[in-house]
Amino acid sequence: MNQLVVLQEIYTSLSKGGDGLQKIDSSAIEGCCPEHIGKLLESARKGKISQDVCYELSLKLQDVYELKRLGDICRRAELPDLAASTYNRALSLCNDPILRPVLQNNLGQAFVYQGDLAKAVFYYQKAADSFSRERDHIGLAHVLGNLGSAYRKNGEWDKAIEHCYRSLKTFEEGGDDQGIAQMTGSLGRVYADMGEKELAARYFERSLADFERLGDKRSSAWVMDRLGRIAGQRMDWDNALYYFNSSLSLFALQGESQSQGIVLSNLGRIYLQMGQATAAREPLEKAALLIPRQIKPGYQNALYCLAKTYSSLAKNKLQEEPARPNSSQRTNEASWLFIQAANRYQELASTLGEGQAEIKVAQAIANSQSCLAKVSGRVPPEEALIQLEKVQKFLDDAAANANNGNKSEILDLQRIIAGMKEIHRIGLFADEPLMQGRAMNNALECLIGAVQVCPSEEAGDYLYQALKNINASLDLQRLGRESTEKLQVAANALRHAEKHFCAAEIDGIESSANKIVQAAEILEGSAANELRPCQEALLLIGNVMASNSLSKIDDSNSILAWDESLHLLPQNENGEFTVNIKINELHEPDEQPIAESDLPVLEVLKERYEARDLILADGCMVPLKTEMACKGYGQLQTPPIRQQFCANNKRYEEKTDDENKPADFFQAPKAPEIEKESLDSFPGLSKAVFLLKVMTVLLVMLLTIEAIIYFI
Repeated sequence: MNQLVVLQEIYTSLSKGGDGLQKIDSSAIEGCCPEHIGKLLESARKGKISQDVCYELSLKLQDVYELKRLGDICRRAELPDLAASTYNRALSLCNDPILRPVLQNNLGQAFVYQGDLAKAVFYYQKAADSFSRERDHIGLAHVLGNLGSAYRKNGEWDKAIEHCYRSLKTFEEGGDDQGIAQMTGSLGRVYADMGEKELAARYFERSLADFERLGDKRSSAWVMDRLGRIAGQRMDWDNALYYFNSSLSLFALQGESQSQGIVLSNLGRIYLQMGQATAAREPLEKAALLIPRQIKPGYQNALYCLAKTYSSLAKNKLQEEPARPNSSQRTNEASWLFIQAANRYQELASTLGEGQAEIKVAQAIANSQSCLAKVSGRVPPEEALIQLEKVQKFLDDAAANANNGNKSEILDLQRIIAGMKEIHRIGLFADEPLMQGRAMNNALECLIGAVQVCPSEEAGDYLYQALKNINASLDLQRLGRESTEKLQVAANALRHAEKHFCAAEIDGIESSANKIVQAAEILEGSAANELRPCQEALLLIGNVMASNSLSKIDDSNSILAWDESLHLLPQNENGEFTVNIKINELHEPDEQPIAESDLPVLEVLKERYEARDLILADGCMVPLKTEMACKGYGQLQTPPIRQQFCANNKRYEEKTDDENKPADFFQAPKAPEIEKESLDSFPGLSKAVFLLKVMTVLLVMLLTIEAIIYFI
């Protein structure tokens, strides 16, 4: 098998997933570098492209088509520096007037992923100029769309809309229905990124109708995913689920496992936002398996939502009614789910830069909750102390990574855990009343110092009164006096507190309000001068306070997301992302293959032709052809699109970018070599050079005459 064909298969596998690479025999690879191609194939099979092998190949390959496809692989594998240098080397070897602008376009793509918009625009512009000179209508339209994509990623909305519209008009002039549909979707994407949900939905709906009419199922699936997310932002859950499930079905028909993973992740996020953690679990677990680790931010967002789902399931498990009294099965299952959440957070943190501290806090809190779940039932004091000791260590880790807001809440939780430790220590001092009293005083001091964790100020006040009266009853017991009255006052305060806990609580068999009632009942039924009822009541109160503290630190309603550069997306007061972009993106729609009869007459082998594909901003491949000239794109004017969209039924279209591509993980490489172009293609420049030569000759003659006169 020719090594160019192997490179094409590797790129296709990275773009669409599947197991096609397993069918390739490494020993049958033919070409100048079969060993290195074999190593690259093996790394691709393992889901991790080897940067070292790619670097060696970029120096050894001599065929411009092979270098171009290697650059495509590096770009898809998140190696933009290496992609840029590979494309640049291919440019230095390229004499094909059709392939040259393709390389310039793809080099612009590499700089987009580095975050260098200036260089990206420079090379896009050169590609557009080349396509215009070569009278390639399709290539020009796609590069204009890529320019719009670059400006969209940079948040320059006016320029993004301008270039997308120019691309749309170029497609319309050429009568390219596929391109028109694609650019309508891209304009929808720009408006979605701007937060214009209504306008974005209208463009996407128009794009979907066109793709369905053209029979393009893959592009239809992509647009459905976008419409599903817009419906989710509106909390239109029925439509969101409909679009996601429809998108999944279409991608399954195409056999695109990676795209299915992205949609499954978005579907799981919707279920999580709906509060249906059980329904979210299966799609998110599948998504974490289907999305390759190098697909950013798709893999990160799926992993985060899966961790949140495990945590929610664990909390739900703790609120279930026990199957039988004193059963440990429920608490063990909850503990296991919290550990699964912590493991996902740990894996996620290893892939992040921005937002890593927040995830480390979430990991530490999940580990803490796992230990607390084990002591929520009846356990021996020795085991309880071991688990609470672990909780304190995890909370130290959380405090080290927390911001100022969360740090104070974590310190409150540490006080509560210290109080719970003291309560359990009482059981170890059965024959030492003095030590028991000291432990009880320490526990009360810790709990009283953290009553602000209660869901309301009124609940905190009543809980404070209850704890103070329990403390007063213990003082009376040490003096040998009657303490029942103080315990009754404490029980009454707990019953008042229970009403405020109910108001802030979801329904649950073992909710905080129910535990407060249990503590009140224990105090009301206690005999005079007994320590054990106070110990049991304090343990229930401590569990309630710990639970409320954790709910503040680990907010189930807050769901983070990262963009394609792995920057953490900011949220407004309503929990919505201030820029609704780049959460989990799909590959953009591909163009339909060009008929052989439409291709230019060139002596190009089939595999060379396939490697000449233009790479779009979404990572798709578009075969190129030479067409009739189109009007100069520089003269296209941008009308007020929003009014024109509503005023008539003219079709707008766009192409999108792949959100799974990160922008700036590596330092930008040195400025690539600028290709030399013939002066003949710039007649104005030739005249300027001629005039400059004439002026130079005249200046030399004048200086010579002046020197002769001087010496005379």
